[in-house]
Amino acid sequence: MKTTLILSASMIAAALALPANAQDDSLYPDPSAPDASFLRVILPDGATATVDGTAVEAPEAGVTAYAEVSPGEVEIAVDDTTQTVEVGANTHYTWTAAAAEPALVTDMVEDSPAQADLLMYNLSEADPVTLYAVEGETAALEGVETGTHDGVGLKAPLTLTFEIRQDGETLTSLDPVDLRRGAATTIVVTGPADAPEAAATDRVYQ
Repeated sequence: MKTTLILSASMIAAALALPANAQDDSLYPDPSAPDASFLRVILPDGATATVDGTAVEAPEAGVTAYAEVSPGEVEIAVDDTTQTVEVGANTHYTWTAAAAEPALVTDMVEDSPAQADLLMYNLSEADPVTLYAVEGETAALEGVETGTHDGVGLKAPLTLTFEIRQDGETLTSLDPVDLRRGAATTIVVTGPADAPEAAATDRVYQ
C-alpha cells in the first residue's frame, strides 16, 4: 500500500526547494479519452521498444516515456520480443523488460498536486533493498524485493540524497534528486547483489 512520508523539520530545512514555476512540469496530462491509461517500459541497455506500435524513447535510467493506451489488450515489443498485456482504465503501468522475469506492474501513482510521487523498481539481484533518505536519516521505502516496486508520496518541493541499503549497509548512492509537487521520480536499481547500480529519472509522457 502506498503511504505518505512526512519529513522531519530538520530534513525540510536541509532540502533545497525548486523555483515555484518549476513545480508543474510533469503533471498528469489530459488524456484523449476519459478512460485512457498510460504505459511505459524499463529497458535493458541498448534495447528499443514500441507500445501498441508507437516507438517509445528511454532517455534516462532505461525508463521510457509513458504512452497513452486504451483499456484492453496492449502489445509491447522490445527488440524482437512481443508481449500482449491486459490493462484497465485510468491507471499507470510499467513493463519491466529489464527484469530477469519481465512483468506488468501497476504503478503507485497518486498525482497529488501537493506531493511528489517517488517510485523504486528493484531489478537487481540484491534482495531486498531499502531506499534511504540521507537528509532525513530515515527509510523512504523498505524491503523492496527483487523484481518488485514500491512507492511513497513525499511533501514537496525538496531535494534529497538517496542511498540503496541492505541490512544497514550502503550498496550504492544517487546524486541529489529534485522532488517537485505534482510530479514523479522513478529510481531503478539494477546489477549484481554485491554491486548494484541505481539511477533516477523524472516521469515523462509521450
